[in-house]
Amino acid sequence: MDNPENTISLKDFITSLSISSLPRILQIASGVYLQSSVYDISGSECCLSTGDLVKVIGRELQSVSLVNVKTGKSHTLPNNFQGVFEVNVYNCVYSTLEMLHAELSSGDDMFPYWFTSMTDFTVGNHVIRQQLPIHFVSFDRQTSCAECHVYEDPQSYSITIPLSTQGQFYESENTESYTLEQLLLSPALLKRAFKCRTIGPGVYRICPVYEIKTVMNMRKGLVMIPSSLEVDVIDITDHSGNITFIEPLSLEEVCQHESKFPVVAEILDMAESNHLMKNDSYSALHKGKKIIIHKKIISRKVLAKACKGKTFRFFFIHKQYQGKFRQKPREFSTVYELWTKMAEGTQLTVVVTKDSESSDDNFPALCIGDHLHTLHQTKTIFSSQSGPQEVDVLVCNKGSAEDDDDDEPEKIMLPLYMEGHFVEEIKDNKKYNINSIVEKIKLPCEVKVVAKDTSLPNDPLTSFPTLRLEEVVDEPVLLVSLLDNVSECFELPIKYLNISVVLQDDSVPSISSLFTSSKLEELMEWFYYSLRNYLPTQQLPPPRPPKRQVKTKEDQSCNKPVKNTPDTLAKPPVPHRKNSSKGSKTAGEICQLLRGNEYIPMPRRNTVKQKGSDSDHDYEELDKDMKSQLKIVTEITN
Repeated sequence: MDNPENTISLKDFITSLSISSLPRILQIASGVYLQSSVYDISGSECCLSTGDLVKVIGRELQSVSLVNVKTGKSHTLPNNFQGVFEVNVYNCVYSTLEMLHAELSSGDDMFPYWFTSMTDFTVGNHVIRQQLPIHFVSFDRQTSCAECHVYEDPQSYSITIPLSTQGQFYESENTESYTLEQLLLSPALLKRAFKCRTIGPGVYRICPVYEIKTVMNMRKGLVMIPSSLEVDVIDITDHSGNITFIEPLSLEEVCQHESKFPVVAEILDMAESNHLMKNDSYSALHKGKKIIIHKKIISRKVLAKACKGKTFRFFFIHKQYQGKFRQKPREFSTVYELWTKMAEGTQLTVVVTKDSESSDDNFPALCIGDHLHTLHQTKTIFSSQSGPQEVDVLVCNKGSAEDDDDDEPEKIMLPLYMEGHFVEEIKDNKKYNINSIVEKIKLPCEVKVVAKDTSLPNDPLTSFPTLRLEEVVDEPVLLVSLLDNVSECFELPIKYLNISVVLQDDSVPSISSLFTSSKLEELMEWFYYSLRNYLPTQQLPPPRPPKRQVKTKEDQSCNKPVKNTPDTLAKPPVPHRKNSSKGSKTAGEICQLLRGNEYIPMPRRNTVKQKGSDSDHDYEELDKDMKSQLKIVTEITN
């Protein structure tokens, strides 16, 4: 046991710890948990006995408490607290500068502070008078000297002061303010007490609570210890000699030891993977299980989405998957969608499945059974009531199933905003494996699994009418196998699985050939959408061109004289009356006035004949409505 005078509480040690100094080796000195006292940490029993060794390899902030120095009351601060803190100055007087500096610093960590001396003191041949403000800027450990600035009106100068200098030193007022984040990053500041105007009067100490990531000697696995644990420790890092601890490695850290592959590793800790994907191989992995890490490879697989009813399911299809696919015809609802596929380099042949026509007479109508073969996109100008207009169009060859092979196809132009119903015409009925179909068809595409993978006990892909192949994913993985089943390998994704292992010196069994069992993995919905955020986003096409605005019947009634015919009884006639003082108002202006001030319901012709009524009575009701409308219009124009 080291000198008991070097003991410090675990809480104070972790608070004053600089992350750059990790790892640190601690020896348990004394505290509440003595004589192998058992307590529960992270769901597993652990004991700390006097003399035990603990290796601190990391820490994570859990909460921050603010403790009133006078009353001892505390409350928790939010981690994003926006208030600022000012240092509460010590009133103690120190006989040497070294004693003052030891009080205001923490090891190698310090912050610039102000001090002065109640008496004159000498540095070499220079005398510094009492009560002069001095700024302690930096400290050189090798020379045990401080670099300071002395302010003596009307000038200031720099001077190097040995820490052994004697005087009557005390801290001066510090006008600097600090954020909570700055305090948590400085062990020296965390030793101090502070005032905070945001909180109110009083002097407070900042007390952070950390979760400490440790490795215990002669114990496998990581142990998470709260810094609030009432245990005294001694830092023996500088005297630890040849003490060895197991080295837990993440999968990313294992890749740094690639020169040792293949190597045996024992699992120390493994987080649940059920929220990521369904994989039977992962269920065999648990704490204490030994695996063989063969090599690091780049795994290529296809991200797929399937729909059945209102339920979506997501898959990784590996290149080892032996099922067969057949391309499914795609459906399109606008000419614009045909153009986007052509812009990707795909020449489409589609069949029209529903009669459709453009909103004007400048472009041809399409009939059921028409065949369209996309050629290229261009612009054309056509005349309209408002003048010549330029429109983006898709040039296609148009034909039909009844045309002879010698018939010349008709070349037509279709506006991109035209709606329709198109189904892709596919003449290729071949079956492809996953590698071949990805090479043949540009993703994303829709396929149907027409032959299942017989090596799988249950192939779910055959149950879906449509499978959408979205993207090819290349990611680094470790090819591993269980020590008790060496020949059957599976993949461990380095980025997604949270596993800690320790490399072993065990001999690796000789293996003639490796068989990979990773063929199909079902992804959880949360993981699928998280994965989409990491994958490179595809370039989205420009927005669909807006449709040409077609005037409604109501707008037309406001801009054209309305004839009182049986077909327009639903629209009240607007008289053209002149006003000698204000000039005449058009029907459009009158309608604008009506809309701007009051909503007036327009009578509609009742096309459904009610039982027991005659049509003449219906027209009488309409006449009454029209008269009331005319009365309002007349009042406005007058």
